[in-house]
Amino acid sequence: MKSTKLIAGAVAALSLAGAAQAQAPAALEGMTVRGQNGVVLGVVERVTYRENGTPAQVLVRPKAPPGAGPRSLSFGALRQQGNELSAPLTQAEFNAMPAVSVAPK
Repeated sequence: MKSTKLIAGAVAALSLAGAAQAQAPAALEGMTVRGQNGVVLGVVERVTYRENGTPAQVLVRPKAPPGAGPRSLSFGALRQQGNELSAPLTQAEFNAMPAVSVAPK
C-alpha cells in the first residue's frame, strides 16, 4: 500500500514537472540574450518548436543596429540565468550571423 502511494506521488510530481517545462519556453519571448562577457546581444522575438513541442530555435532581435533582422540560435546552445539567456557568442560573431526572414505572427 505504501509503495502504491509512493509511486502515485512520483508520477504526479513528474507530471507537474513536465507541465512546468512545457510552459517555460513560451516565457522565453521578450527575454534578454547576453553573449560572452555579458554583452547584450538582443531580445528573444520568437521561439520555434519541434513536432514534440520542445523548443528548437530562438529568434533573437539584435540590440543594434536598429531594424536589423533576427538571428536564429539553437535553443540547446543557450543557458538560462535568472530572467536572461546566455549564448556562447561574442558580439562580433552574433553580428556576423545572417539575419533570417520571419513571417508576421
